[in-house]
Amino acid sequence: MAKIETIKAIAYVITIAIVALLAMASGLTFKQIVSVVTLAIFIGGSLFYWQFRNAFALMGVALLFFLGVMDVEHFIEFSQLDVVIFIIATMIVIGVLEERGFFDWLISRMLRPVIHSPAALIVVLLLLSFLMSALVGEVTSILFMLAITFKILEVVRVDPLPIILFIVFATNIGSSATVVGNPIGVMIAFDAGFSFMDFIRWSTIEAIVSVFITCGIAVLLLSPYIRQMQRRISDGEIDIAKLLEVEWRPELRGAFALFIGVLAGLIVHHQLEVLLHLPHNSLLLAVPLVGAGIGLFMERHKAREIVEKRVDWWTLLYFLLLFASVGTLEYTGVTDVIAEAIYDISKGDLVLAMLLVSLVAGFLTALMDNVLAVATLMPILHSLAEHMNVFLLWWVLLKAGTYWGNATVIGSTANIVAAGYVEKKLKRGFSMWGWMKIGIPVSAITYAVAFLWLYAQMDIAPIWMPPSH
Repeated sequence: MAKIETIKAIAYVITIAIVALLAMASGLTFKQIVSVVTLAIFIGGSLFYWQFRNAFALMGVALLFFLGVMDVEHFIEFSQLDVVIFIIATMIVIGVLEERGFFDWLISRMLRPVIHSPAALIVVLLLLSFLMSALVGEVTSILFMLAITFKILEVVRVDPLPIILFIVFATNIGSSATVVGNPIGVMIAFDAGFSFMDFIRWSTIEAIVSVFITCGIAVLLLSPYIRQMQRRISDGEIDIAKLLEVEWRPELRGAFALFIGVLAGLIVHHQLEVLLHLPHNSLLLAVPLVGAGIGLFMERHKAREIVEKRVDWWTLLYFLLLFASVGTLEYTGVTDVIAEAIYDISKGDLVLAMLLVSLVAGFLTALMDNVLAVATLMPILHSLAEHMNVFLLWWVLLKAGTYWGNATVIGSTANIVAAGYVEKKLKRGFSMWGWMKIGIPVSAITYAVAFLWLYAQMDIAPIWMPPSH
């Protein structure tokens, strides 16, 4: 153990040293070098010592203050408080729905028709993972789907790991379908000025195609498990239908109304903003805030508990500090340097630029989590916008960040949550290689579909203009 820790420490120091040398060799200014190296300390610390990521984040931002690369005013500007507040409000709404058992009831109703057909059951589990992720976010979705999947598979007595792997894949694909599915979707929506309906138009349709492709791959690769489950069900050894008997209760009425109301508000927020002459995306933030307020009134005796325990404050602190640190790349002009390099390599060719962004975003996502990757690249797209139309590049960034998140165990938050859940439940877990040998091909196939979907619409893509905040 001590030897492993020593190797990690040496690898971490070498990584930071290489980044520093490359930054100096690139002719960057002092503040640009500080910005790049600090971000490398931040991200490298998160990668090598994940459990201490907030400690690295706090120290990294403090270093930026000490070296004069950031001041309080720009810290507030870069922290993307609109994104953080949106996520807080959404987590409160979801917490209220969880408290009332809304998702347990919803999943049980949707699974009952296929509970005795293993192939159909697996497909519906994946489609439910997709739908839940799109509607309530990847973390909530994966937790609920893991709970219901373990409940089924423990009785059927088959190895849950291969099936859970595909549930994670479907969850990440679903997280790209709507603005609320993934923190990176929220980040891109606010930063690029996209509405809920923009996601439906440019992301949802392709995501549905990709999840069905993933279902096909799952049925093919999981055929031994499907035959084993079918044999046990046919022989009458088990009756798994009883596992999903969750009846309607009076308290579900309010939860159902809250769910539909928030979802409808998010869908029509752009139209309401136009009708009421409100600033762009102001209601995208206001709708979950109203929903969270109503939810806390509904659960008034548990309101404080929901805010304290259902909101992931640990992760939100990390996001806020990450956004602030990444923002210094734009502030010091590093993003302009990178954007110029991408533009020079692509020579203004949009397809080549899409491929370059795909390559960088996909690699960074698989290596260090999609939130880190997307947060790092967003300012670069703003700089590229001075040279070319980056409308499709935003969607490339979204798809690369979510789909290539399936490539490795650390590619997305859903993956990390699932891996931890499995280890706690089974006292064993996924190996990096075992995950990658399935995750990389699935990521490559589904991302190729996404890329071709965007490529086919190049001629009709609108001109992107930075939103006015």
